[in-house]
Amino acid sequence: MCFLLAGCAKEVIIDLPEEPPKLVVVCHFTEGDNFRAKITLSKPVNDKGQVDIVRKDVEATLSVNGQFWDKMVPDTNAVDQISFWESNKNQRAEKGERYSISVRVPGYPPIKSSSEIPSHVKPKSISLNPADIFIFPTAGGLSELRIPLSLELPYLPLEGRFFAFNLTHETDVYETLDPPIIDFTEQGQTNFLADGRTFSLLHDIPEPVVLVNDKFWSDGRKTLELVARIPFDPESERPKRIFVEWRSLSKEFYRYHLSLSRQSNNLPLSDPDAVFNNILGGYGNFSGYAVSVDTIEIPGF
Repeated sequence: MCFLLAGCAKEVIIDLPEEPPKLVVVCHFTEGDNFRAKITLSKPVNDKGQVDIVRKDVEATLSVNGQFWDKMVPDTNAVDQISFWESNKNQRAEKGERYSISVRVPGYPPIKSSSEIPSHVKPKSISLNPADIFIFPTAGGLSELRIPLSLELPYLPLEGRFFAFNLTHETDVYETLDPPIIDFTEQGQTNFLADGRTFSLLHDIPEPVVLVNDKFWSDGRKTLELVARIPFDPESERPKRIFVEWRSLSKEFYRYHLSLSRQSNNLPLSDPDAVFNNILGGYGNFSGYAVSVDTIEIPGF
């Protein structure tokens, strides 16, 4: 079969149309944050070089419900290779407002886009039962704490079932356990287990969260079942608490990051999905999200 497929292979050269560079803007915002946008220029599909940074002559403004709100300025603390522009520190995003961004740079088409922070559907609070927590020995004398977590929504919205989550944990590190003397506390990313159906509908994205495909909720389920995995040294460490960050996403945020995930996970013989774009006159994403963090104490430690 491999021989036949190789023998039937035919080289096809696709002449993609060239287009002049356009502005690329990526900006995500949530309640209580100031706006921070990355502004670059687009490149041809076959150009694998670094993106072109826009550093000067940028006029970036924000409006609320069609009325001018703020002018964005360069972030002087940004890394050299990244061009970020931000709003006034006192100008914070709020729920219930329709925000728009407009960017003009001489020599390029102006761009604009709009989005808002969606209503937040927060999971019910979680309390852990010590009987549900298991400790597994691992290599090198270490152990792993496994904690079942049920992230249950109080209700499913009729539309806009767009969510993402992130798990982190806090561990106390001791100088000695007898008597117990804490040296410091460290925080780390929490890995997790889930059934195959759930894993197939989760997507790692550039944001520090895991995207939940809206198909996960299609059968009416309201609970996301996970098992948190926390490695620790039983001789000197004690896991203390878990932090569950939960985001309700705007449609623009969800579709953009889902398309990015599908771009990087295409099968060899499948067609790539187009990256979602809600920037009029250019490329990128301008989108809002709502967020909450639930702190869960780990009993028995």
